Amino acid sequence: MIPGILSAIESVKVLNNLLKTAYDLKNYNEWVSAVTEVNARLLETQGAALSLSERISELEQQIMDLKNWEREAQRYQLAEIGSGVFAYRLKPGVQPPEPTHMLCANCYGQRKKSILQLYNQNELGEVYICHGCKSEISVYKNLGDLGGSSPGYDSLTYGR
Repeated sequence: MIPGILSAIESVKVLNNLLKTAYDLKNYNEWVSAVTEVNARLLETQGAALSLSERISELEQQIMDLKNWEREAQRYQLAEIGSGVFAYRLKPGVQPPEPTHMLCANCYGQRKKSILQLYNQNELGEVYICHGCKSEISVYKNLGDLGGSSPGYDSLTYGR
């Protein structure tokens, strides 16, 4: 009888150890699950931080571009190059000096520097073209000086 009781006690001890191991295993699995969850959140946070860092770099570049444009824009002034026709001309005495040129008013308004190129010239006037926005700008001479009559307007045509 005593060996049966001892055997029963031994069985209870083994069962108790098995239950403790199972409980510890359950806690271990919960711990592993929690660590996995934390790692997933860390990866999400790192991704968000990377996106924010990229956006900050983009905004810093935009600020630098705006400052550069403002510095460049200060070198020019709006000028009437014909009756009702406007372009931006280099201000006198600007440093460093550049050859005389005009910028397209349309492109200038979009913070782009596009030099007007002489496309055609005759006794009636000049036609300039902007390669940035494809505008044609006609500047007519005063035909009264040539003994004729003035067409009464200068023209500006966008997007030929």
